[in-house]
Amino acid sequence: MFKVEADLTVTIPSSTELLKMVVELTRHAVEILEFPDKEVQQIALAVDEAITNVIKHSYRYEKGRDIRIEFFIAATGLKIRIIYAGIAPEMDPEAVSVERLIKQKRKGGLGVQLMRKIMDSVEYSSSNGLNICEMIKWKKRETVG
Repeated sequence: MFKVEADLTVTIPSSTELLKMVVELTRHAVEILEFPDKEVQQIALAVDEAITNVIKHSYRYEKGRDIRIEFFIAATGLKIRIIYAGIAPEMDPEAVSVERLIKQKRKGGLGVQLMRKIMDSVEYSSSNGLNICEMIKWKKRETVG
């Protein structure tokens, strides 16, 4: 399973200009685990979506707010924890209806759905004024070395 302490921790200021760096760092961490190339891209996309949501919805584009990203690497998979302050996300599954979003022709609101489709687990929690998004991707049996 995963260690208690992260294998890699990075804290960035909230800025969309730093998204590419976080995506590349995520790709590198996933490549270390020898995930298939398609999954490397998908996991990086899930992290991009999660960080974008923090910047847009929790920090409302306010620059300079901390976002901490922790990577937990295990032979069986990868856990990514994103820790931030700001407005806590509303994660009512009924509130995010893909059909309703399509009918309303809204472009936003699908990021969390996409993250849940890519990752094996996406959990949100809040504690002591901090919000946590924790995502896990397990390696498939044939890729476990």
